[in-house]
Amino acid sequence: GPLTMAKAKAEVPPPEEEEAEIGTAPVPPCLAWTDLTMTETAEFMALTTPQETLTFIAEKFGLVDYERNARSAQIVDFYLWILSFTKDSGFNEEKASATFTILKNLHDFSVKYKQSVEQAYNEFKRLIVMHSLAGVEGSVQLFSSEDVTLLSAFVSRTYFQHYRLYQYAAVHEQEKDQHAVLLFVNTPTDPPALADAIIETKPDEAAAASGEKAEAGGEAENEEG
Repeated sequence: GPLTMAKAKAEVPPPEEEEAEIGTAPVPPCLAWTDLTMTETAEFMALTTPQETLTFIAEKFGLVDYERNARSAQIVDFYLWILSFTKDSGFNEEKASATFTILKNLHDFSVKYKQSVEQAYNEFKRLIVMHSLAGVEGSVQLFSSEDVTLLSAFVSRTYFQHYRLYQYAAVHEQEKDQHAVLLFVNTPTDPPALADAIIETKPDEAAAASGEKAEAGGEAENEEG
């Protein structure tokens, strides 16, 4: 009867959700693949020229106005620093993607909550530890102790060395100076008409011509005599 059919329907298990392909979505607690997938990270690692890296970052994160927008330029510079560091350090795609999101989240967190340098560094340590411990709930062992040393040194000499500048640039619109300048360009005058031109001879040529006339005149007189 209807009751039996309703019960049967209720017992049908829900369809299993398809697992995302590895490298396309983050698997908590690891932050890898949050902002950069495995394919995108590998694509960046394969770039060879500065212009290619700038274009990649600008297009990926909607910062194509970085050449005329100081705030976008600052973010592009920051992102480029991070990814170049991971490439130079020999990080694989997973470590590079996780590093990028850790530092991106750190900056967003610091700006949003107006954190002091000490508070921001504590947040950085929390995120790094979360990716460096095995067998601890809420953590994953992605970074080795050597990786942690490299990351700490890099962040200390880059982001935290210029921390207040990053904070200021993120919340203050950059002033723009506009100047209007009148330029006066001298242009050449029109040349005289060729019909008015006078043939000039050089002094030596004029003297030679006079001498030839004199000789011709002397010869004529001799012939007449």
